[in-house]
Amino acid sequence: MSELSKLVGKGKIVKIGKVELNIKPLTVNSLPLLMELSNVDDKKRQAEAMIETVKATLIDSVPDATEEEIDKISVEHLTKIMEAIMSVNKIEEMDDQKKEFLERIKNEQRPGTTGN
Repeated sequence: MSELSKLVGKGKIVKIGKVELNIKPLTVNSLPLLMELSNVDDKKRQAEAMIETVKATLIDSVPDATEEEIDKISVEHLTKIMEAIMSVNKIEEMDDQKKEFLERIKNEQRPGTTGN
């Protein structure tokens, strides 16, 4: 292996609900997806990119996971998964739209809130 192998990111074990996951960082192949995440002009595409990022990360972390299983993960765990993805990728600052998106998800989880 070349010197570049030293640039491969290390995963991080996180506990989501009752499951421990080795969340691995995104790679150069994820660049188009990362660009879509910052697409502030198209919120629908940005949300789709977040979903694709979560799916790609979870499939990398749990290779035998199916897309159907991932689709059935409850929203209560989505915030923690997204925070873990941001942490392992060292994305320290979120733009206001991503913060707002995570806040909406958190609000929808609280009893007595409508998520609006």
